[in-house]
Amino acid sequence: MDIDRVRYFQVFSQTGSLVRASEILHISQPALSKALKLLEKEVGLPLLESDGRGLKLTPEGEEFRVLSAPLLEQWMKLPKLVTEKEAIAPTRIGSFEVFTTHFLKRLMTFVKLDSLEIHELTPGKLEEAIAAGKVDVGITYHPIPKKGVDFLEVGKIKMGIFGLKSFNEISWKEYPFAVPLSPSEGTPSKVMGLDGWPENKFERITRYQVTMMESALELCRQGLAVAYLPSFVVDIHNEHVLSQFKLVELDGPVPLKERKQSVFVIQKSGRAESALIRNVAKALRNLN
Repeated sequence: MDIDRVRYFQVFSQTGSLVRASEILHISQPALSKALKLLEKEVGLPLLESDGRGLKLTPEGEEFRVLSAPLLEQWMKLPKLVTEKEAIAPTRIGSFEVFTTHFLKRLMTFVKLDSLEIHELTPGKLEEAIAAGKVDVGITYHPIPKKGVDFLEVGKIKMGIFGLKSFNEISWKEYPFAVPLSPSEGTPSKVMGLDGWPENKFERITRYQVTMMESALELCRQGLAVAYLPSFVVDIHNEHVLSQFKLVELDGPVPLKERKQSVFVIQKSGRAESALIRNVAKALRNLN
């Protein structure tokens, strides 16, 4: 069966017009009509019938259209698949916004990737995705124990309370905090929020609850809130805003030692440490 005739048939079936189809295919209308008649002979079924001054698909033609469309698509992709020695599979990295948004620039200086998928996942869901093979490597500071995944501690990041410098005039107990809306569930530590604040030790005023860290940063820029954030995120933030919107570290009750958050790389159990894992770990160690 001539594949070009099948392609002509599909274009005609999409346009419903010999004139329009011949324009798209850059062939004459008589040549298109001849090709469609030859296709009918090859198939052995009436694919077209008269419709006034034009043509339309017969029931057999409609069935042939449905069955041949996916086969034609695969055929058209075949030359590319043959000429490409190896299809480039994307590297799949999963984490939550701290790392998927604000870590990417640093990551790319250590990891060269032809194709990349970023999966935004909360702790717990991240580990499930890695165990299921849907994500290649995860980054977290909230490890959730789960069968089928291994955790590798690769460094620490410094956390702090950040806001406009005007908040230095009041006690930290009066700070209006912007906090993550989604709690971290299943973590063995007593940290309850995605931002890492030790809720069990220091009660704070929660004025705003947000899904995205960028929303918390905007509240901070407007002087409406403070947030408990990684220092490296604030450093990156301050590089791109006017001086009146730069955030400063504020006084708070959490000792410096407790403000150091361990960062973990997650991979599926039983896998050898790859170059990707080593390079991600190197990038994380260079954050502070």
